[in-house]
Amino acid sequence: MTTENRTSVRAFELPFQTVWVRRKDMIDLRIARRAPETDNWTNADLVAHISAYRLIGVSIQDHKRLGLGRWLRAACDEVSFRTDEPLPSGMVRYDEAGQIAYFSIWPQLSEDADAHHYERRGKIYLMHDGGIARIRFPVLNKRGRAGVLGAAAALLATR
Repeated sequence: MTTENRTSVRAFELPFQTVWVRRKDMIDLRIARRAPETDNWTNADLVAHISAYRLIGVSIQDHKRLGLGRWLRAACDEVSFRTDEPLPSGMVRYDEAGQIAYFSIWPQLSEDADAHHYERRGKIYLMHDGGIARIRFPVLNKRGRAGVLGAAAALLATR
């Protein structure tokens, strides 16, 4: 990785909790302690990263309405990290060049050839004062199949 790429990727400390909402079969990444406004949300394309049947992270493509990069820089503490080491849980890596935020749920301890990536269309609930309150996405895909993502959801705390 070049020096230019390394400076465009930043890491931020952001405590969050990930749970499986069993009755709705949704994965819920909760950032804010208070409940979000139900009418203030936006759709987002995201990717669930699965390794060894564990949900290790979620990537979200940033867009203008979300403003993830701007919000992370303003509201969270930036921490130094090495790109060749796994990102600890409760951290967000933001690639400014690609405008992709990666929420680390379970740190990947090694490169896994069996890693799976599941694309989903999720909802991101926004707080009225700016920032993200919750990220919610379905376990099942459009065809009604969960695959490895269903097994990973079962390993999360439930509600």
